[in-house]
Amino acid sequence: MQLYVHIPFCKSKCRYCDFNSYACFDDATILRYLNGLNREIELAADKFCRSKIDTIYIGGGTPSVLGETDVKSVADTIKTHFDLSTLKEWTIECNPESITESKLRAYRDIGINRISIGVQSLDDRNLKAIGRIHSSEVALEKIALANKYFDNVSCDLIIGLPFDDENSVRREVSALAPLVKHISMYELIVEDGTPLKSMVEKGEIILPCDDDTQSLFEAAMDEAKKRGFERYEVSNFAKDGLISRHNFGYWTREEYLGLGAGAYSLVKTEDGSKKLDKEKRFANVKDVNQYIKYIENAQKFDDIDKVDVEYLCDKDVRNEAIMLSLRTTRGVESNLLTIPDNLKNFFEEADGFTRLNARGMAVMNSILAEILDI
Repeated sequence: MQLYVHIPFCKSKCRYCDFNSYACFDDATILRYLNGLNREIELAADKFCRSKIDTIYIGGGTPSVLGETDVKSVADTIKTHFDLSTLKEWTIECNPESITESKLRAYRDIGINRISIGVQSLDDRNLKAIGRIHSSEVALEKIALANKYFDNVSCDLIIGLPFDDENSVRREVSALAPLVKHISMYELIVEDGTPLKSMVEKGEIILPCDDDTQSLFEAAMDEAKKRGFERYEVSNFAKDGLISRHNFGYWTREEYLGLGAGAYSLVKTEDGSKKLDKEKRFANVKDVNQYIKYIENAQKFDDIDKVDVEYLCDKDVRNEAIMLSLRTTRGVESNLLTIPDNLKNFFEEADGFTRLNARGMAVMNSILAEILDI
């Protein structure tokens, strides 16, 4: 089983972000949240008592806004109550402005072995445009600092920002390549309800068109390949085989447990061993205060009110397996997929798996819409 732990707090909210994150809570509420999170960890471990945890991911929000003692408290609760004998990877997300050497040292001592840093851009004009509060200089300094304590450092880049061009995205990848073992590159999505959406609609920010963004992504991807990175998923590139095991588990539909406000779970067993008749997906409420209330009133894990509860039928499972596995360069088991003749030029087969080729990856969403049994 995989374990995801959500820290919804940030120093400031970025203009493009529609994640469950907040920049306006007082210290007392944060403390109550962390107490509630530790309690949920205990209740979840009691419920899934036969589960062994293979990966842990502390995400957000910005987990690095917390002090070392707070992160250690959550980590100690996990280590006390869950079986970590098969743990292979433990990641924490950080933003450059909140990374300190003492935090990095504490993370390492806790047992965390992978750091994911939200760089997003190395152009200060882009960082300002999307509401990031660090500079490119600080980002590079903090990545270098992280390398003192960790052999597995990852960073995020957003492609398709206002001042991007093919030369600039290549320079960014080139600058980051010697410092990290993993890069997640995402095309910018302008989400409804975000400040960025309003700014784009008002013409205050001009973004590249879709075709230009695709060309930028291809340039960045080409540069990553030249620098020794292998693409293993639509948006993810790794050196030395250091893929994100946790995220790869999502794409291959491993069982995962999400703890914290707004976190999602996919469970296939009753207690970590007894298989359910139907797989179950559910989430915690997003609202921090409501989440705290539910946890404080719970005596066992099943007492915690859940939202977006669904039981997956065989058709749901098959469609998800195809949709998620085709994001990866491994692909999907060939026996799960029937490819129409007009789409066969977008696929290739190897070792019992069918995967999208480079042409197929570029138009993946259109292909999925045609082949999924919806």
